[in-house]
Amino acid sequence: MVLESSALEKLQTVFQRLLPLVDDLADALGILLLISLAIIVWIFVYFFHLHHFSLVMSLGVVGLAIIPVLILTRFWFALENLKDIPKIAEEMMDDVTEDVAQSWHAMKSGKKGALNFFGQAKKLFEIRSLLNSADNILEQYFSIGPLVNPFYLFFGVLSLFALLILFLTGVSLGLFSIFN
Repeated sequence: MVLESSALEKLQTVFQRLLPLVDDLADALGILLLISLAIIVWIFVYFFHLHHFSLVMSLGVVGLAIIPVLILTRFWFALENLKDIPKIAEEMMDDVTEDVAQSWHAMKSGKKGALNFFGQAKKLFEIRSLLNSADNILEQYFSIGPLVNPFYLFFGVLSLFALLILFLTGVSLGLFSIFN
């Protein structure tokens, strides 16, 4: 399937409009994750040092509290990789265009015969080339998979609610330790 230049330009304009939104969302999620990690450290200090709970119990609470952070970290990585998709698509298009242009110039200059041009063009569509392209696309799908998987999106929303509860717990423990 070959995209026309107008369709390719439309796709690029859509990516250019979405990239600032994705970048802002990735930055906000990164800050949220850093704040969440600080609150988790505070909860560990509160349980282990201030109230002298056992190390195992304190680490258990921290282990449960870090699960939503890990899920949202995967979303953050997916958003960061989503910002690279236009660059990767452009590199793939440049590689194909460069190979065809080199073969065309070689045929025009007479250094290689027309049969070699067709051999080079045939190489572009070999299974190996398709598998390499599919491998790049598959890597990108797995890197942005959490953004399109409804099951993972559900866990992302649950993780956001868990971080809200974590934040409220951290603030209430802080107030409790100040006034106690």
